[in-house]
Amino acid sequence: MLLQEMTWQEIDALNRSTVVVATFGAMEQHGTHLPMETDALIGQEISRRLDAACNQRLLVLPTQWLGLSLHHMSFSGTLTTSVETYLAMAFETLGSIARAGFRKILVINSHGGNVSALDLVLTKCREAHPNTRIVGVTYWNAAATGLASIRESSIGGMGHACELETSLVLAVRPDLVRGQRIAPDGRQAVSEFAGKDMLKGGSITVSRHFSEISQYGAVGDPRTASAEKGERFFTAIIDRLAELVSEIESGRIDEFRPIGD
Repeated sequence: MLLQEMTWQEIDALNRSTVVVATFGAMEQHGTHLPMETDALIGQEISRRLDAACNQRLLVLPTQWLGLSLHHMSFSGTLTTSVETYLAMAFETLGSIARAGFRKILVINSHGGNVSALDLVLTKCREAHPNTRIVGVTYWNAAATGLASIRESSIGGMGHACELETSLVLAVRPDLVRGQRIAPDGRQAVSEFAGKDMLKGGSITVSRHFSEISQYGAVGDPRTASAEKGERFFTAIIDRLAELVSEIESGRIDEFRPIGD
């Protein structure tokens, strides 16, 4: 169910245990071959497919296309908020639906730059809306095992405008992919403390501008990307997120057992 297509009366009639899906993307540069809307486009498609997989029983909010993209501002066209504005925007978006009485919200993130800010937002929401369970997930983390079994690029090949993102866009909007410009780009950290790509994170965090690690704005190797692979990636993502929805609905996400049993 898409919130933007419904009337307030239809939304008011919903059971307040309905899982609400709030997707946060970005509008930023994606190298030489992918469009600015890549993260928002992927996030929107994930939420649409997830709702379909759940038999349209989810309440899906409009995808937030404006993200925290300060690290991409050296590349023309990138749109971003400040940290403070992003925190307020995300907090107030989630707070709006919580104030309507909905008690279960799944926050799906499709942009790496949003991760730390959304963590803070969920902490603020926990204090402001204690009766609402808000679960945050970055899609490639949830589906990491499945995505790793499909990938063909070596470690470092999945970062930004990479094998994964290029395949996902090819599966949805192939007309937006500049195929003749597909090429590897970016630099990989040497330190073992630093992350290597989307599926192999590191143990430290360093704030960097993308111009420090990329010549043309991408990080990864998209040469093995394809629409067919994009569909397989989507299936791996949706399967895992559907499992997460089931755990939120059943309450299993909040079940615990004593350590040592």
